[in-house]
Amino acid sequence: MSEILDFAAVLARLLRAENILLLCHKNPDGDTLGSAAALYHALADIGKTVAVLCADPIPARYDYMEMGLFDGGFEPQYVVAIDVAGIQLFGDGVKPYSERVDLCIDHHPSNGGYADAMLLDGGAAATAEIIYTLLCEMGANITPVIASCLYTGLSTDTGCFKFANTTARTQEVAARLMEA
Repeated sequence: MSEILDFAAVLARLLRAENILLLCHKNPDGDTLGSAAALYHALADIGKTVAVLCADPIPARYDYMEMGLFDGGFEPQYVVAIDVAGIQLFGDGVKPYSERVDLCIDHHPSNGGYADAMLLDGGAAATAEIIYTLLCEMGANITPVIASCLYTGLSTDTGCFKFANTTARTQEVAARLMEA
């Protein structure tokens, strides 16, 4: 079972880590990709070696996220799953990394606790909402690219803010992202 972490503990681990690999779930949607891309940009901006890996091809409609895809150019030392509720959602294309996940950041209450540690908020409408808070705690500059990535995650996982998981907090985060 995963160790449950708060934002400060997650931030401390990410800041200590080098060679970070961010894993998305198979059949990637806007939340897994937008959240991973936003975290990728924030970590790259502070000089971390970081890349994103997904078992399936990234749909062209997400090209604007400009995330650095993993090409094997470094040996991952810290593996973070983004918006992945269970190991069966990784797909075969990310092994052996999916078998050694150090941290999972997720909003699914059904998360199986497969990672060594987890930042889980089952009340968040999307993982993008959690990543936004993490980046604010980090003091990251919410650039237009990061804002677009996170907004994509929020809007896709809420059905453009029509689903019942949309909260006032979701709308507040969306407004801040629009301002950025």
